[in-house]
Amino acid sequence: MLRLDRVSAGYGRAQVLRDLSLEVKAGEILCLLGRNGAGKSTTMRAIMGLLPLMSGTIWLGERSLSALPAHEVPRAGVGYVPQGRRLFTDLTVAQNLEIGLMARQSGPEVREQVLTLFPRLRDRLGQKAQTLSGGEQQMLAMARALCLRPKVLLLDEPTEGLQPSMIAAIREVITALRAKASLCCWWNSGSMRCWRWRTVLLFWKMAKGAL
Repeated sequence: MLRLDRVSAGYGRAQVLRDLSLEVKAGEILCLLGRNGAGKSTTMRAIMGLLPLMSGTIWLGERSLSALPAHEVPRAGVGYVPQGRRLFTDLTVAQNLEIGLMARQSGPEVREQVLTLFPRLRDRLGQKAQTLSGGEQQMLAMARALCLRPKVLLLDEPTEGLQPSMIAAIREVITALRAKASLCCWWNSGSMRCWRWRTVLLFWKMAKGAL
């Protein structure tokens, strides 16, 4: 499904990723572990086309993502929830979801499916994103990404700073997504907590831009 073939990338002359190769198949959930600065977020930014590659290729199925401009990568079927969520805080929950729906021309049935996964958001559709709790904002960021009907979902530190009840709710959603064999999930974490989650199928430890 998603394959990185000897990918190198970085910021200016500072190389972070060094010949990184790995693959995540449909129905799999990968947790990429590593300390701060190991290159986990850089890997996701490279996949999304937000960083130019120094070398290598990123594939989604038979399609080369690395040949696409950044705004086309979500339309190709890659959902991304960056660290910090990056919501449109002055917009309502419904408006944030609408932005996700427009990216791939998804219909109202997709919004209904997403709200079924996150029933808490249904009661807050008219509420501005900035008034939500941290856990609810994370749910909204995931819901907006799922409005793309993605083949791949990238989650950067999805449980960082959340209370246990919210972490459990997000885990339940990820478990439900795992049942959809057409979707693979890639999860960055600096915490060992995800080792205890039976949801996760694959673990890779990252250091100095390599596995």
